[in-house]
Amino acid sequence: MAGPRIAIVGAGFITRVGHLPGYRAAAADVVALCDMVEEPAQKLAAQYGVPKVYADWREMIARERPDIVSVCVPNVAHREIVLAALDAGAHVLCEKPLATSVDEAREMFAAAERCGRRLMAAQNWRWDAGSRAIRRIVDTGDLGEIYYGEATALRRMGIPSWGVFHQKAQSHGGALLDVGVHMLDLAVWLMGNPEPLRVSAQTQRKFGTRPEIAKMMRNAWDPERFDVEDFAVALVHFANGATLLLRTSWAAHIDAETFSVRLVGTEAGATTTPPMVYRNHAGIPADEQLQIQKASSYEREIAHWLRVVEGSEPQIVTPEETVNVQRIIEAAYRSAEERREVPA
Repeated sequence: MAGPRIAIVGAGFITRVGHLPGYRAAAADVVALCDMVEEPAQKLAAQYGVPKVYADWREMIARERPDIVSVCVPNVAHREIVLAALDAGAHVLCEKPLATSVDEAREMFAAAERCGRRLMAAQNWRWDAGSRAIRRIVDTGDLGEIYYGEATALRRMGIPSWGVFHQKAQSHGGALLDVGVHMLDLAVWLMGNPEPLRVSAQTQRKFGTRPEIAKMMRNAWDPERFDVEDFAVALVHFANGATLLLRTSWAAHIDAETFSVRLVGTEAGATTTPPMVYRNHAGIPADEQLQIQKASSYEREIAHWLRVVEGSEPQIVTPEETVNVQRIIEAAYRSAEERREVPA
């Protein structure tokens, strides 16, 4: 029996490092690749043996009638492509963040249910070996009640030097939507998807608009067109009494880049990077370092997605979790704009 026919919209960074290598590792049949800029798409297609290249995603979906579509384009374009692919009968794996608003996310999931198709946000950090190990510890109940978390995605000098990440008209947001959403989603998942109630947040734009910073990155962006945040911090209150501190940056004067989630429970605490558990052992504070086997998170993610589509495995990134993450992000931007705590 032939496997699903896969088409990918977007030939940028995440397609190169994630989706195409993941599908190849799974021996899946990628039949077409689409990008508005055809030359790099042609080179990428040749590298991975993809037979067809299109400049128009609508034409690609209409002609190829794929079973699966991977959506790897700027955030503001997700909704239209996802809805069209679902309506054409495809299952859809969409890069994070799924949507630019809660209403958009709910609309997409409602369309997937109506069409009888799967839709999943590609929250890749859930397949990180350290993240998976800590999830196993959480599932045993060893941490007790998790009443506090920290989601940290801080870059020291990591403003994206490609694409349109720095333009609000294309990306809708900056560091929070690009890297912060990774650790936010991971924290929400590890904390058991509690319902967000209130958010207090602040965003900053301190580096991207400075010509000398752009010069350090070979003028990869126009400082005058940089109109998104390069730093954000938020405090999230959940219905179960837990709180979460989210910190994210593209650029900041810090010691080192940090991508990690910290959990604090009544019986033990944990961090994902490095994967550690902190507890009292016989009345003595003990730090337990988990011994994990590294593996490609992208290959694991794509393999899981293919099993979801074939119906042999439940979807790990659920619609409910994705909507809650979107609620927190939307509330964070609203809180920063209004300079007050807001309901989520």
